Amino acid sequence: MRGVYWAQMPEYEKLNFFDHDCRLPHYYWDGETRMQCLRCCIRQSLEYAFAHHIQRLMITGNFALLAGIHPDQVDAWYMGIYIDAIQWVEITNTRGMSQFADGGIIATKPYVSSARYISKMSDYCSDCHYDPAVKYGDRACPFNSLYWTFYQRHRSKLSKNPRIAMMYRVFDRFTNEEQGKILDQGQRYLDNIEYL
Repeated sequence: MRGVYWAQMPEYEKLNFFDHDCRLPHYYWDGETRMQCLRCCIRQSLEYAFAHHIQRLMITGNFALLAGIHPDQVDAWYMGIYIDAIQWVEITNTRGMSQFADGGIIATKPYVSSARYISKMSDYCSDCHYDPAVKYGDRACPFNSLYWTFYQRHRSKLSKNPRIAMMYRVFDRFTNEEQGKILDQGQRYLDNIEYL
C-alpha cells in the first residue's frame, strides 16, 4: 500500500473509476438505520474509533460502493472516524480495495457482496429488520438488490473481468421478470438511500 501511495499520489486520491457521485447517508454519522450490520459497525466505529478490517471492507465499504457514494466522501469518513487512519494506509485501502475507485491498481475486482455473504460470515442478520434471503419486497435486504443493481449499472466496465464474469452469467439466468423485480427494488433503495 505504501508503494502504491508513493508511486500514484497525488493523482490517486482523485480516481473515481465508476464515476460515483452520491453523498454518504446520514446513518454513517449516527448509526440510525434499520440495517443491523451497518448499525452495529457504524456505532462501534463511532464509539471506539475502530472496526475490524472485514467490518470496514464488507459492511461499511461494501454498502458505500453498492450505493454509489463518491469516493471522496468515503475517504473522508474513514480518515475522520478511525484512530489508526494514516493517509498512506487509509486512502489506498479505501479508494483502492474498498471502493475500487482506482479501477484495479490494488484489487483485481470490486469487493462487493449480497446479504448471503454477510449472513454466512456474521450474526448481524439474525436481529435485522430486513430478511437476508429476500431480493425484493418490503423486507428485502438492501444488500441483495443493490448488489445486482451495481453489477448491471457497471456491466460495460466489469463484465470482461474474469474474476466476476460468472456473476453476470448467474444474473442472466434469472427470468426477465425476476431481473426486473430485483433491479426495480435496487433503484427504489438507491432513490431512498437515506431511509433504509
